[in-house]
Amino acid sequence: MTAQAPRVYTKCKMGTRWIAIVVVGAVALLASGCNLRAILIKAQVDGTSEYTAAKAFEMSDPELVGPVMADSIVTSNGFLYYVDDYEPLLLGAAFSRIAYGVGWLGYEAHALELAGQFDEAERVSARAGVLYSSALRLAKRALRLRDEGFDAAVEGGLTSFKAWVDENFTRAQDAEVLLVAGAAYFTVMIESEEGIAAAVDLPIGRYLVERSIELDPELRGGLGYSIIGTFECSLPELMGGRPKVGMQFLEKALALTDRGSHGYLVTQAQRCAVALQDRKLYHALLMEVIEAGDVPEYRLPNKLARREAELLLKQTDEFFFD
Repeated sequence: MTAQAPRVYTKCKMGTRWIAIVVVGAVALLASGCNLRAILIKAQVDGTSEYTAAKAFEMSDPELVGPVMADSIVTSNGFLYYVDDYEPLLLGAAFSRIAYGVGWLGYEAHALELAGQFDEAERVSARAGVLYSSALRLAKRALRLRDEGFDAAVEGGLTSFKAWVDENFTRAQDAEVLLVAGAAYFTVMIESEEGIAAAVDLPIGRYLVERSIELDPELRGGLGYSIIGTFECSLPELMGGRPKVGMQFLEKALALTDRGSHGYLVTQAQRCAVALQDRKLYHALLMEVIEAGDVPEYRLPNKLARREAELLLKQTDEFFFD
């Protein structure tokens, strides 16, 4: 809504009063120690984040949205220079890094690998890894702002950490920071070159996601269920994985979106069907993505899912032994 211009007072007395109000307000603001730049940045973050995300999801051209996503990461770096203690900014910056790394750089690396350009694929994957590590740092910052005992809780072991989480995150509104932080932990472990080193933090990341599900299972279209399901399907049963359990978690996520978020289907195919060595299931899930109709609220992520499904179909024989 466009702000209305203030009335122009014709009487000098009223004009003087107006000036006095402005001056007193400015002095009060300065005297309070507030950072005007920080206030403006926070207002911009609050006023645009939800709208921008909703509109981006309704777009269908990843090539158009990709550069905007990259620009937003650069912009958030500038904002964070001045305001590094505002949770919505930290979470938005962390999640955008994960989304761009997986949805754009991950796809680019995958396509390059299929084209035989392995050195270039490795370079792009390394760029994505930097974003994932940055996302995790930002998410940890958000957790520390909630309570300074975060690091001590981590160092105290899983029991200590669970108690810290349960004490400090008790409402549905608290689920967002837990989910984003958990997503960052898992992305570093599963998608980046730091995976093996980061695996030691798996119980921490997992409990963050599990607690977020307890507080708000529907958050971000069941993303918490998807994260747990992805991990459970990352290894075959013979190596300790639980792909059947992972499928069940992903089915919960699909149910929450009326099977409209097709990225969950791609994950079921890429992770679970491969772990189960079920070629028929793999093909059926990917074809469901490719043949699905338009779902306006998930148009962009579904477009990303479809192009990934098309690449995975070309690799079918690489993933199955029969």
